[in-house]
Amino acid sequence: MPPRPFGFLLVEGGDEQGVCAAVAGPIVWGGLWCWNAQGRDKLVREAALAAKDPNFSFARSAGIVLDVEDDPAAAHALAAGALAALGGTGTARALDAFLSPDGMSHGSIETLCRRAVRDAALAACVDALVGCAGHPHASQRNAQVAADKGWLKAYLSMLADPTLRFHQAFSTAGGIDPAHPTFDPLRAFLGKL
Repeated sequence: MPPRPFGFLLVEGGDEQGVCAAVAGPIVWGGLWCWNAQGRDKLVREAALAAKDPNFSFARSAGIVLDVEDDPAAAHALAAGALAALGGTGTARALDAFLSPDGMSHGSIETLCRRAVRDAALAACVDALVGCAGHPHASQRNAQVAADKGWLKAYLSMLADPTLRFHQAFSTAGGIDPAHPTFDPLRAFLGKL
């Protein structure tokens, strides 16, 4: 962590980090220090490690971004545990969490990205493909999350570069629009850090 004031951001994984960087924009992102927990099961541990870093005292605020998946109550409890590890309510720094897609609905960061794709005609084709394929994820615990991830992968694979990685889709024609209004709540959250 840098020895200067910054906003600390702990994200669940690389997809969340890539989306946050694109949505925040270079000016806001430049004022943040982001840690990737590399999995929701590591959020609380990584938060505790971050709080022990000597330069964490320079953090003016701390935020967490994670997916709701299929259990809003569990996601809120996980966020509360990670925020407590970052200093809880007894600290002078602002603490907050953003649970994707909207804090209450089942879903993930891919749910937001699906809503912000740039090519409506291609999105309709992917909808038709998914409709034709049926519901291959219906038996999974996180069926909506799996469906949104699968949909987005299908959409991205139909762009000019079929090997496009998730974070590259924000700067590609037909990819994901980081300025789309669906990202406004996340953009506001990042701007406050």
